[in-house]
Amino acid sequence: MAGGLGYPCLLAAGVAGVGLALGSDFSLAASKAAPANPLMVGAAVSLIEPLRALAPSFAKAQKLPTPIFNFASSGVLQKQIQKGAPIDVFVSAAQKQMDALDRAGLLLPGSRRDILSNDLVLVVPADGNLRIFSIPGLTADSVRRVAIGDSSVPAGDYARQVLFFFGLSDALQGKLVPLGSVRAVANAVAAGDVDAGFVYRSDVQNVANLRIVLAAPPKSYQPIFYSAAVIKSSVQPQQAKAYLSSLTTLQASQLFKRYGLIPLSLVGVTSGAKSGTK
Repeated sequence: MAGGLGYPCLLAAGVAGVGLALGSDFSLAASKAAPANPLMVGAAVSLIEPLRALAPSFAKAQKLPTPIFNFASSGVLQKQIQKGAPIDVFVSAAQKQMDALDRAGLLLPGSRRDILSNDLVLVVPADGNLRIFSIPGLTADSVRRVAIGDSSVPAGDYARQVLFFFGLSDALQGKLVPLGSVRAVANAVAAGDVDAGFVYRSDVQNVANLRIVLAAPPKSYQPIFYSAAVIKSSVQPQQAKAYLSSLTTLQASQLFKRYGLIPLSLVGVTSGAKSGTK
């Protein structure tokens, strides 16, 4: 995925040090003296800007190397973790992918938490002339292609819920262009490659040349909650937990807000999901 390290790259870079730290030939004293390896953070593409912005302050405060990020769709990251990718912390744009890892016993017990929310919006190119005033307006002949996240992308799931709510799933099937991440959808709309697309409100703030036509009615899709947890196989669980905690500080919450996200710690909203694991 653009903007991050793919699974093969993660295996090739940074993992060797982790493996050595686990070797039986190393004494406990030696392992304690060895410098920490960078945390591997697998995160939803919609978090590229804020997580990169927060990384240096976390590293400085904890006296640790700056985390390495693997940005991809939440579904792709889920599958990577299930296949053993060396990810310490997972930040998903939906609970669905985190639930799957929870059921598989791959999360560190007690580490899971919901940290952010977002809104789903319909966008068009800001420099275009297309006029849409409602979601049913997507059926107009002037709208030929509508970008949407594929089945691995939470934003795509939310968008399909909206279309189902309005009874448009079949009517728009031939116009839908599935893409591999919500940022790919945003970029396709901004470039004029498609007429419209469903993205997060935060994407509009972070991608140029997008104009919001409307926000999808909250009742038309499940609430959006970004769920985060430490992966059970992490060889640096304490550092990983410290990173997770850093995402809910006042400083982090204010930065997330500047990037168009909704920090749950500031609005006092909870998802009702359990913070622990089974």
